[in-house]
Formats: sequence, C-alpha cells, structure tokens
Amino acid sequence: MKKTRTETDHEPAGGQPLRFGTDGWRGVIADTFTFANLERMAQATVRALVATGAPRRVVIGHDRRFMAASHADRVAEVLAGNQFTVLRTDSDLPTPALSGLVVDHNAGCGLMLTASHNPASFGGYKIKSALGGSASPGFTQLIESHLDREKPIRLAAAEARKRGLWHDVGFTAGYVARLGRTVNGDILRDAPRLKIIVDSMHGCGGHLIAEFLDDYGHEVVTLRGDRDVLFGGEGPEPIPQRLDGLRNAVLSENADMGIATDGDADRIAAVDETGRFLSALQITPLLAHDRLNRCEQRGDLARTCANTVLLDRIAAAHDLDCHVFPIGFKHLVPLLEQGRILMGGEESGGIGIAGYLPERDGILIGLLLVEMVAARKLSLSAILAELWLTYGEFHYRRTDLPLSHQRAQDLVERLRDNPPSHLAGVGVTGVDTLDGVKLLLGETGWIMVRPSGTEPVLRLYCEADSPGTVDALLMAMARHMEA
Repeated sequence: MKKTRTETDHEPAGGQPLRFGTDGWRGVIADTFTFANLERMAQATVRALVATGAPRRVVIGHDRRFMAASHADRVAEVLAGNQFTVLRTDSDLPTPALSGLVVDHNAGCGLMLTASHNPASFGGYKIKSALGGSASPGFTQLIESHLDREKPIRLAAAEARKRGLWHDVGFTAGYVARLGRTVNGDILRDAPRLKIIVDSMHGCGGHLIAEFLDDYGHEVVTLRGDRDVLFGGEGPEPIPQRLDGLRNAVLSENADMGIATDGDADRIAAVDETGRFLSALQITPLLAHDRLNRCEQRGDLARTCANTVLLDRIAAAHDLDCHVFPIGFKHLVPLLEQGRILMGGEESGGIGIAGYLPERDGILIGLLLVEMVAARKLSLSAILAELWLTYGEFHYRRTDLPLSHQRAQDLVERLRDNPPSHLAGVGVTGVDTLDGVKLLLGETGWIMVRPSGTEPVLRLYCEADSPGTVDALLMAMARHMEA
C-alpha cells in the first residue's frame, strides 16, 4: 500500500554542507541542488519556524526554471508533512509577488524556488519573512543550525489536499492591485502615449508590465516574455552584454525607453531613448531625486557599498543621511521595515521604496520610471542629464572573473593585505573593507573587488567620472589580481 506520509529513506546527500549566500541558497541542478538537499533544507526551515513561533502557514512558489515547479512541490510536501498549511502558487510568479502573498495571507514565511539571475543550470531557494522582505541573516543561520537534526518528513500532495493542508493560490489580482496603489495611475492616464520596450529575459516578468500599462493607454512591446528554461543560452541577468536586443528594439521602434527584469523579476535595468544602458547606479538616484523633488517625499536613503556615490550627494543636498551596507539587499530590509528610509538600492538592480513591501521589485521600479518620464514630460536621457548636472556625472561597469570561491577569496585577501598606491595612473586615497576590498580614488570614483555570494566568480565593480576611466581601471585591476 502506498504511503502518503513518510520519513525519507535516503541519506542526506552525503552530508553536503548547505549554506545561504548573498540571497538564498543556490546550487547546480542535480549536483548540489537536488531533491534530497531540498528536503534537508525544507525540514530545517520547519524547525526554524517552529523555534521562532511563526504561524504554521507558508506560501510556496517558483520561477520558470527547469524543474522549478517540481522542486516547489517537493518543498511543499515536507512542509505539509510537518503539519504546516501550504499555500502553493498555481503558476510561476515574480518573487515580489510571492512576498505580497505572504503579507496578504499572514503567513509565517514565503519560500521561493528561484535562482534569480544565475545561469540556467542553477536552482535556488529564497526565503521571505512574514513582512515580505528577505529573511534576516539570523533566521537563515538558524536554519543552517537545524540541518540534519532530523530526517525530512513528507506528505504526498494529494493527501495533503485531502487533509486541508494544501491550497492553490493565484497571485495576479493582488499583485497588480498592490502595484496600482504605489504607481500614480492619474499621471499615467493623463500623459501622452508612451512606447516602452520590455525585455523579460524569459523570466517571471513575462507580460506583466505590458498588461499593466495597457490599461493606461500606453504601448508596450515585450521581448523574451515567454518561458525558456535555457534563457536563450545565457543567464537572465540584465547586464549590458545581454541586452543588445532591447537596445536595438528601442532604437528601431523609436521607443521612449526600455526596461529589463531578471529571472524572478525583482531586479531591473533600463535603456534610454538613445540606446544608452542604465544600471541601478543611474536608476536609483534618478528615482531618489524624483521622489524627493517632484513627489515631495522625504526620508533617508540607503545603498550597498558597490552602489553609486550619487546617492550620498543627493542625501546630503537634502540634509538627509545615506546608510551604507555590505552587498545584499537583505541588509537594507530592516530599514524599509522600520520606515527609516525613503529608498534603498543594491548595485545589481534591486531597489526598494517606502510605502510598498520591504522588498525589491523590478516591475514596480520600471513602472515608476515610466511615471517619472510621463510626469516630467522629458526624455529619460534629459532627466539623467539634469541629474548629472546637479550632482556630478558618473559611469559604472562590473566585470566577472571566473574563479573558484576559494581562489577568489585568496586574491581578495592578498589585495587587502597589500593594496596598490595607484591604479591606471589614478592615486588610491583610501581602502574600505566593509565587503571585499574597495579602493577609493578621490573625486575620480572607486573600484571594488569581492567574491560573488551566488556564483564561482570574482566580481570587479567600478564607478568613475568617464566610461574610459572605468574601462581602464577595470583592466588594470584585472591585471593586478591575476599577476
């Protein structure tokens, strides 16, 4: 007779250590990201939730990756096996949409099966708190401490449904309503018709921006809006070298702007009407300036240490503080939860604003860019030029060196112990070791090196006063690290 509730009878994947990185736990599918390891992680999550007295109700969803739905089902079976009520999303969805479901259903947490912007070979496991933001480092450490203390317990989905422990939930209506409460619909409705190109990179953003803006009379052309588990052969990360199609479409369609979201739609990049790529280091200060001036809102700003110095200048100009944190949006979440900041952003495209969830949302930020352009009745490039004229012009680029995590860590430690006095002819005026090693270059800018928390690469980040200086500094740093 078939069992419906079992203790898994396999050994826990050879005792592989499972660790949370910058944003959740990730691994290569069928290597470290396996059903066995998912069960271990889910059972440890159960024990952490019980230990903290969280509600025994959890939202579980997934992105568009290979096997993501099956991975989410397996996690749900472990939660149900431990007598938790599972709210299982009935389709793939953006991570911030899952965060909204957690809040709307008063759940103890949300579990999102996504590897975000990682290559197609990866799977991932993100945890959202009861408030909708990234789980705190303390909570993920608690989960790690409970790994393998007991064998995972599963309850088959069909039996869980019979017992009332498994419920299917949709996300679209609630998510669109939350977006509508945050974006100024009157401005969008009254503005001249805009043409927007959206590149969803085959991720969960899908056609959501198009569907939202269509109600306000704007034209949206969506690229790569459908599912492709290989993401066209490259990771769904909105970085310049992967957005040629978006840039070309903006120019050929004579569009007002382009918007790109990553694999789970919580990060954003943009392209202005001239085809120029805008990273978070332009988007975040653009919106901060807009919120503080046009919207007459007020509040401190926050950034990760690889985000732009423009945020510091904007804050200072308004007699506000700009709080600086290590890499990872999770470090900004408490300030959003406590209402202490107006906006916060990370360099990789995650941006959160007050009055919404304490969560980054690429779709929301894209819509706020559209609102800004509609309200100002200026092109995106003109608004950026205005920002640079006021606070200074800076350019940014990141490059990745494929290295093992240990090798990357060794190189960073070597740089920390012996930083150069000059790089590409620019004097080093200071060294910041908040996260990795950041060389301060006076008024010219900065360059930073750190191992990735999600991939086996060494990341080099640089912001400087011209694109040529950025390129020269990155080349010089790469040579210095490899010497």
